[in-house]
Amino acid sequence: MKRLIVAIALLLSVAVLCALSLLSLDRNIDFLLSRIDEMQEAYERDDAGDCLTLSEEFVQEFDERTRFFPFFMRHSDIAKIEESVIVLPVMLRSGEEAHWTSELAKCRNQLEKLADMETLTLENIL
Repeated sequence: MKRLIVAIALLLSVAVLCALSLLSLDRNIDFLLSRIDEMQEAYERDDAGDCLTLSEEFVQEFDERTRFFPFFMRHSDIAKIEESVIVLPVMLRSGEEAHWTSELAKCRNQLEKLADMETLTLENIL
């Protein structure tokens, strides 16, 4: 009987950890997507200074918020997004606004796909 109780306790603790990791992932990705929206709005207002500041902050926030993602997802998925994130401020400084908007859209798309891949659905489980 004690073994059964220990097994159930372990199963519940694993389930709680999985749920917490999914909640953390969703919360962090939603935050990053909202920051992308802010950068897009600053770009549409033609506020280059604010856009550059937001892009630099986004690189730091991406590093902070995705630090623990490799514990429960593929590192290669995060590395692909990071490649796009890192170049955002550099493109603005060099005046490549057209490339910046495409990289920003790429970041958004990759983050949304990452969220979809990690969502608890029957398709993802099977």
